[in-house]
Amino acid sequence: MNLFLRVTAAFALVAASLPVQATSATVTRAWQFKPEASAGLTVRNLIGDVRVERGDGDRFHVTARAVVEAGTQAESDRLAGLIEFRTADIGAGSRFDVAFPREHFRRIYHSGGYSGWWGAAYVNYLGERIRLTRDRRDAPAVRVDLVIRAPAGARLSVNNILGESVAGGFSGTLRLDGTSGLLRSAGGEGEVVLDSGSGTVEVADHRGRVVADTGSGAVRISGCECEIVADTGSGAVEVRNGSGRLRADTGSGRVSIESWQGAIEADTGSGSVRARDVRGVTELDVDTGSGGVEVEGDLSALQRLRIDTGSGSVRLRSSGTPSMEIRVDTGSGSVEVDAPGGSMRRSDGTWIVRLGDGSGRGLIDTGSGSVTLTFP
Repeated sequence: MNLFLRVTAAFALVAASLPVQATSATVTRAWQFKPEASAGLTVRNLIGDVRVERGDGDRFHVTARAVVEAGTQAESDRLAGLIEFRTADIGAGSRFDVAFPREHFRRIYHSGGYSGWWGAAYVNYLGERIRLTRDRRDAPAVRVDLVIRAPAGARLSVNNILGESVAGGFSGTLRLDGTSGLLRSAGGEGEVVLDSGSGTVEVADHRGRVVADTGSGAVRISGCECEIVADTGSGAVEVRNGSGRLRADTGSGRVSIESWQGAIEADTGSGSVRARDVRGVTELDVDTGSGGVEVEGDLSALQRLRIDTGSGSVRLRSSGTPSMEIRVDTGSGSVEVDAPGGSMRRSDGTWIVRLGDGSGRGLIDTGSGSVTLTFP
């Protein structure tokens, strides 16, 4: 999939907008795939919303509802009948594609398209180059909404370019791809991979493994007992009420963690990392270019600690004391330690903080920020 914008310089023309009178045609169809298809179904759709549900039995069921709005009823009916639903049900893997033949759909209305004769937006889809416009007078409005019912333990991959994709209660291996619409999975188990160009990614109440990736949207994950890999170019990563292992990476957004139990690894280019009410954290690895780091909770299980900030401050506050030795190095910031029963000494230009028997190892390094450590 390749979505891009072409703009050329020209004189702007101002024209009065005229009301658009559109009629609509609707086509609804359904398919059932053989039992072996549970080994893998790949679905591709250009425009519309996709809903994935837990199905009964051992087969995939797909229902498509296509709606076309054009200037006349005859044109709406004609175009609705020209949308193609291509299926392949051979071997272990199956395929379902919604196709818009270019000879009939050279232009499609989309609110995210381009209007005006001096520019155009295109999408490459199934080998066709389709123009998108937000001028309703220039093209029909088309959408195909899909409902996919998947058997337990299935493998499903959905690429829905212009629209939302939402899954509920899925069990197995699920992949949802999109450009700018919401991607969401709730109440699932197994592995879920959500990949968006600029849309929001959400996962709730999952058991298994979560991979969430978006170019500029936010990632929100809650109520998960799983391994989490979250990556966003410029959006925030928010994780709430879960346990397992967390890896979060954002270019310029913040990482926010609350009520989490398990290992934490966070990397931000310029955003802060804030974690509250954490517990059972055996490993804490945080790297920020210019953001601060603040962690509060029970850190008594901590065995390995590494925090590196370019210019942000570091603040750790724990209700329990871990057994470890922490080396603290700051370029120009202060160091404050409140740890009754612990010890602190200076060595080779750095501070050495010893807690308990010192069995674990820790390193805190800041370029210009302060460091504050508070243990009971």
